[in-house]
Amino acid sequence: MKLTGRIFSLRPPGALAFQLLCVSFPEEVYFRGFLQERLGNTVTAVITVSLLFALMHLPSLIFHGDILSVLTFFPSLVMGLLYMRTSNVIASTIFHFAANTVFLSFFDMS
Repeated sequence: MKLTGRIFSLRPPGALAFQLLCVSFPEEVYFRGFLQERLGNTVTAVITVSLLFALMHLPSLIFHGDILSVLTFFPSLVMGLLYMRTSNVIASTIFHFAANTVFLSFFDMS
């Protein structure tokens, strides 16, 4: 995957809606609202859930050679800390949606 010379191309409204409603929100409800909360909503829980979140993206590396997929650990830390501070998935969902939208706007994954 070439990292230079990329042009930002915002996804169509339907793709953005899908990203928000079918990817970002459900993942945040499960990983932060359920798992992180279940593990105590502590820094240790944030790190553990972030590792699990990155592992969930491992098939993209294995089957598609997408090395960037495992870097999801780092934004997951931010999402976990947002949830830890607010105990609400809205802030982490907004960050998740924004991060995915920016990434997908630079890297066409189709």
